[in-house]
Amino acid sequence: MKGRCGCSQLALKTRKNETKVCGLWSLPDDVFVDCLAQVSRLDLVALAMVSRRHRFYAVSSRFWAVRYRMGNVDPYLYVFMHMYPDPSPCWFVLHPMQRRLKRVNLNLYPVTGSCFVKTDLGIYTIGGLINGKPTSKVTFLNCIEHTVYRITPMKMARSGASASLIEDGENKKIYVFGGCWDVADSSNWVEVYDIETGTWELLSVSTPKMPLKIKESMVMDEKHVYAVDEDGEIFVFSTSESTFCAEGERESNPDDRNDWRLFDQTFFCRGIGGRILWRLPREFGWKEVKGLEELQQQHIIKLCAFSVQRMAIFWEAQGPDQILELWYAEITLKMTRRKEGEEEEEVWEVWGNIEWSGAVLSDSSYTGLNLLFADSLYV
Repeated sequence: MKGRCGCSQLALKTRKNETKVCGLWSLPDDVFVDCLAQVSRLDLVALAMVSRRHRFYAVSSRFWAVRYRMGNVDPYLYVFMHMYPDPSPCWFVLHPMQRRLKRVNLNLYPVTGSCFVKTDLGIYTIGGLINGKPTSKVTFLNCIEHTVYRITPMKMARSGASASLIEDGENKKIYVFGGCWDVADSSNWVEVYDIETGTWELLSVSTPKMPLKIKESMVMDEKHVYAVDEDGEIFVFSTSESTFCAEGERESNPDDRNDWRLFDQTFFCRGIGGRILWRLPREFGWKEVKGLEELQQQHIIKLCAFSVQRMAIFWEAQGPDQILELWYAEITLKMTRRKEGEEEEEVWEVWGNIEWSGAVLSDSSYTGLNLLFADSLYV
């Protein structure tokens, strides 16, 4: 009896001290990553809170490359907005299912006049004004971790610049144009950031005039940026030749054409009177997107991409009891053609359809807002 009792107690102690191993933890790393990549983003956050190994892989570039390859990512819209009377702007994220803006609590320096560049995993905030003076500061919002990192500062302080991400294969560089104010010349007007090496380099460029104040810019391909300056002149920047070439055309009413975007090789922008406009790159007459007449009653303040198939727009409104509201709509676009006139000339049209709209922010404690940036990332 004593012997049997002693063995039982030993067995109990042994089982009590054994460590239970989760099935996922026992898998090889490659298999573990493949399994984890199929988990939703919200479940990833929960797992990262209780497991160091899950947290390590959930923020690794290797892991997110696997998720992108599997297509297991969703578009999340990030918004940088100043809500008055708050002293400084703040980041918000719009969940694709909940349809509400959620504040991302981060430590930021107060800044206006910044420009923004979106990458696969986050958003760069470049330059701006601090205490009324241009700054060379650069930060990166990691949209996986919701953490802001300080990046190597630019060589020149800039405010009111324009920036574009150029991807040539695996080589990714950010080109920043202008914002140097009175010290601008051909040797410092363009600055290039190599994302892989984390270094800035001044680029000497040839321009038809200096200073050149870029109002809108869009990346056309891995070698060219299409740009419009504040006077309406149209330019194309070549990364291989480091030149800005004038197209010989001028954009009419540039102040009434904002938030230019390129969808399926077609330009779209936010016009006045709640109108969304479009034109082809080699045509210079803007046309209105049809089917969106109900938006003409709204004061649209931002246009951006939500996904490959959808455009997003924001407008400010007053809710019940004069509560400040920010409304949002997702729009699908379709290009059609019809025959017109006796000669049956083909005419292209773009039709928009509002897939969803509603208030994504309502708060009685705010008196106004300034939406500075909005764009979506697949995460």
